[in-house]
Amino acid sequence: MSANPQPIRPETPLQTLHQGAAVDQFAGQLMALARNASLNVDEHDPIDYWYRLGQRNAYAHAAGQLLAFDLEHDAFAVAERITTALDAGARNVDQLRSAAYRHGASPATPQPAIEWIGPKAFDTQHRNIRGVDRDYGMRWGPRSNQRISLRLDGEEASRGLLYAYDPTWQEYAVLSTTAPRAAVDRAFSHAIDTDIHMPIETFAQLVGSYAAALESADRAAPAVAEVRL
Repeated sequence: MSANPQPIRPETPLQTLHQGAAVDQFAGQLMALARNASLNVDEHDPIDYWYRLGQRNAYAHAAGQLLAFDLEHDAFAVAERITTALDAGARNVDQLRSAAYRHGASPATPQPAIEWIGPKAFDTQHRNIRGVDRDYGMRWGPRSNQRISLRLDGEEASRGLLYAYDPTWQEYAVLSTTAPRAAVDRAFSHAIDTDIHMPIETFAQLVGSYAAALESADRAAPAVAEVRL
């Protein structure tokens, strides 16, 4: 073996083109796996729901990591576009690819402004919302100590008060007064798979994206049923 390393040859445009095609093909395979895993996600299955959802998100995140460099986009954002498309009912890989590459997509929704208030103001404004708090952990934000909770009026409630608590300043921030439980659960699973110390603003934005996707899927469901009839 020669002691002198061989010089690295610069890539030709043809080599770069082939590499781009290979990345796109591999990303398409990962999206297909995410699609297949998504088909097995059943909200009414308490045993396998989180496992199946995590599996789907893992494939989507792998595709996001693969495409992030070429797209010059954040990998988490690419993965979120894929999972949001799946939640909206996308079942074709071309649809998922279009969402990932953001072909024809509208500009990203800006992060909501978060207003922190003291305990007295929080109690005064929201004391009428009764229920039991569903805790999503105390790991969020820049100091990894902010808590996110969803206050539900009974186990059967589908919407509730989504809020955050900062123990450092002993302040509260309302993220939504009518947050869909399913959207919060999906946002939580997404955050656990991507950023376990996600900023509160980003979590609230995720909830909004999943809520919109679920609402879109609900609107599309009757039309699908009519076609099958």
